[in-house]
Amino acid sequence: MSEYPPDWEVANLGTYLKETKERVSEGNTTPYSVSKVLGIVPQSEKFKKRVASNDISNYKIIRKGDFAYDPMLLWDGSINRMLREDTGAVSPAYVTFRVLDNSLDADYLLHFLKADTAKNFYKSISKGTNVRRQKAEFRDFASGEFAFPPLPEQKKIAEILSGIDQTITKLDSQKTKYDRLFASMLSEVFADLHKSHEIRRIGEICEVKRGASPRPIQSKKWWGDGRGWTRISDVTKSKKYLYKTKDRLSPEGEQRSVPINPGSIILSICATIGLPVIPKIPVCIHDGFVWFEGIEKEILPEFAYYFFLSVRDGLVSGRQTGTQGNLNTSIVSQQLIPIPPQSEQKRIIKLMSDMEFQAEKIDRKIQSHKNLKSSLSSDLLSGRKRVSI
Repeated sequence: MSEYPPDWEVANLGTYLKETKERVSEGNTTPYSVSKVLGIVPQSEKFKKRVASNDISNYKIIRKGDFAYDPMLLWDGSINRMLREDTGAVSPAYVTFRVLDNSLDADYLLHFLKADTAKNFYKSISKGTNVRRQKAEFRDFASGEFAFPPLPEQKKIAEILSGIDQTITKLDSQKTKYDRLFASMLSEVFADLHKSHEIRRIGEICEVKRGASPRPIQSKKWWGDGRGWTRISDVTKSKKYLYKTKDRLSPEGEQRSVPINPGSIILSICATIGLPVIPKIPVCIHDGFVWFEGIEKEILPEFAYYFFLSVRDGLVSGRQTGTQGNLNTSIVSQQLIPIPPQSEQKRIIKLMSDMEFQAEKIDRKIQSHKNLKSSLSSDLLSGRKRVSI
């Protein structure tokens, strides 16, 4: 601990903390859940419903300012603080504790417990044969030895880091509003198009084809200018274009694959069902995707992209059920699509792209503030940088 400033106190966490085991016993206490991202929130917020049984008499009481962690997931950072005004109840499986006195600032402690140094410590005390379900006992948690700055400095550090958190929360709220506006606009635009333009089945304007099956052998090596191998994980809700893939196909694999040229549109029909993407590079697809041969004769790829986003819920609900629900070419081929003039398609593309651009600007601001907090946390919580009191 010699690398810390000399006025910092070195102590075990248990010096400042007390485990709490107060039980609900009776009453109508709201059941809460511990989330590393959302915080300690009512189950109805995290799961959209109550998951606890009617009898929660064995649950632990958690009060404003208390901390809780999931002992099976602490290694992954599943720890947080109760910031709600009311008293709640958490599963007896959680470990709950509070700060003993005013010798340690609870706001500072929350930032400390969410930092990388603490996460590395959690992994060292988590025990078990299943890597993803290792248990961290409170006695081991409390034994962790760390250095803490004087109380006034703790409060100032907490004020700085909490200020960044508040900014991130505001930006997240703005992003949520933009996402809702985008979804509403998307639905409205295509509803209007269905009323005012020719409607045809996708299978009438192009051929819906499935990717390669069985799937070709892939390789993480580059094979000359070989095509990229598209994974399901390459397709996400926030990604319109595909600029790169992790893997390239071997020459033998390319011979058995389905080649897709840049500017085409592909659609995921398993796992991330109904999500479209437009490759900007030559790629190959497997049977988890379909592509649309000839659709560009009447439909611009970006217009098709927004169309598939607008009907995704319907595609998902219409999928085949089974071990892994998915779509098939028949369902996709039967989907009705409006066909406005390309000039109007371009107008719609610009409208939706402009909205996406604004959301991306907010995303970049959020990431910038997260990077700032990570950097400041590392410096301030280690003593590499000091704050003026």
